[in-house]
Amino acid sequence: MTSFSSEESETKSTYVKISRAADYYSVEGVIWGPNFHICRIGSPIEGTDGPLQMDYVDNKLVYRHSEPEYDINCELDVSFKDNTLTITDSNHHCSRYVFYCGAHIGLDKVELPKVEQGCL
Repeated sequence: MTSFSSEESETKSTYVKISRAADYYSVEGVIWGPNFHICRIGSPIEGTDGPLQMDYVDNKLVYRHSEPEYDINCELDVSFKDNTLTITDSNHHCSRYVFYCGAHIGLDKVELPKVEQGCL
């Protein structure tokens, strides 16, 4: 990753950690974008640093958040195919209004290789 202004370069790791709870999945992660901008995936509840709770529906993880009075309709999907994790935020409402995303990074069409992590 390279800064547009200083041309400083640094290696950063993008990750999404998914774990299963009793009746939902916990999802948390950081997506790095251009100019050191990031998007954090986690609980959208103010003052909470925990993971995002997602449901498993139709072979994908889903999170929905709606605030009609502000015209916000966040629809975040996480799916797996051919060892690739794909994040979809088609209307960009999750990136813009629910999660902490910098100006040069979003969540729509993010693809990451699936990596199995064993117990530590």
